[in-house]
Amino acid sequence: MNRSSLGQRVRETRLKKGITQIELASGLCTPSLISQIESDRARPSYKTLVALAARLDVPLEQLLNGVNFDLESSSKYKMAKSMVRAREYQPAIPLLNDLLEIQQRRIPKEGLFLELVQCHIELGNALEAESLLNQLYQICNTERNNHLLAEVLYYLGKVAELKNDYPIALFHTNRAWEELQTIEEIDTDLQAKVLMQLATLHERIGKVAESAKLYERALLLHQHNGEERGKTYLRLAEVYDRQKKYEQAQEYAVKATVHLEEQSTKEHMQEMQRRLLMLQRDSSDWNKSVPIILSIAEQYEQNGKKQKAGEVYADLALNCLDNHEYDEAWAYAEKARMALPDTDSTMGQVHRVLSFVYFRREDKKKGKKHLENAVKIFEQHGKIAELEAVMLHMCRFLNDKGDHQEAYERMEAFHHYLINQLEQRGIIL
Repeated sequence: MNRSSLGQRVRETRLKKGITQIELASGLCTPSLISQIESDRARPSYKTLVALAARLDVPLEQLLNGVNFDLESSSKYKMAKSMVRAREYQPAIPLLNDLLEIQQRRIPKEGLFLELVQCHIELGNALEAESLLNQLYQICNTERNNHLLAEVLYYLGKVAELKNDYPIALFHTNRAWEELQTIEEIDTDLQAKVLMQLATLHERIGKVAESAKLYERALLLHQHNGEERGKTYLRLAEVYDRQKKYEQAQEYAVKATVHLEEQSTKEHMQEMQRRLLMLQRDSSDWNKSVPIILSIAEQYEQNGKKQKAGEVYADLALNCLDNHEYDEAWAYAEKARMALPDTDSTMGQVHRVLSFVYFRREDKKKGKKHLENAVKIFEQHGKIAELEAVMLHMCRFLNDKGDHQEAYERMEAFHHYLINQLEQRGIIL
């Protein structure tokens, strides 16, 4: 599409869809407002813009791509922030970049930088985010702004986590926490974010007990934020499940359900429901959760979210594997493999399932191939806990089959790898 005004884009899309102004306005606004928007005599609020995109059955990003926003700067900033809050990161970036080029005093440059950083991090653009953060770091050194420095360090930790560089991520995030302790005005929201990040990083490197303590501390700061409190309950449930402390896991899972049902969007609630159901995969009635999780996968497919559907099919495969339903595990793993990129971290889980299924079928060649793929992906993404689970699972199977020497050699090789990885992360056993 050529560069045009927002009103022209709305009109072009409406006409292409064969919708009248009255039909587009129905239940959203007046036909008169639609006419004014299309003639660029009125600007829709962000809420109205989202509703119009939904009614026109086009992604918001497509509606805004290449649009010339002839807006007053404060209105443009307000729209960009609304997009970021609504997780519409891609269309927010050009608006924020335009505002940075204007360089006017009423909108703080640091705020624009931080909004852009968040967009790039959420989109996985580590290098772009890091470049912006380095510029902000220089501003902090010049102006001695401790609060801004804490935010910059927090986001630098996020960027390092994106790169799977957990020692650097922990270094920056610990510095962010230390910086927050020097500020007289307490920012509980930022403190909670930093604690959550520290908890996640400790969980990533296998320190789940320390992770649980940090999540518990974060809970104390989420007194009035229902959704964030619900997410923290869910993380605690998953951490305690990993420690096989099933009573605590169930307690926090119930609390997570209550909070997230009250606060989350439908799609977010589906994701939380999937994770909660996976916590129950060792229970006697695990099979009751399968049709629910399957319906979530099918919903993602209908909405064109192929990768999300693949992640859910991978969960179903693991669920069936853990409960010895090997044919079903294979079928769901193959569905996941068709939907996910080859290097996606979830593919490690898929290959783990397939390797075990093929070993059960006495197809050692295919079993080893998938095992090697699982190991490669887990190593690439720094997922030591998942790598350990693969090796333990496989070694138990080999022992049961009487292949004690091979089981010993595999565990010994993993032990040496683990020691090496921990030493690289600054952890000496």
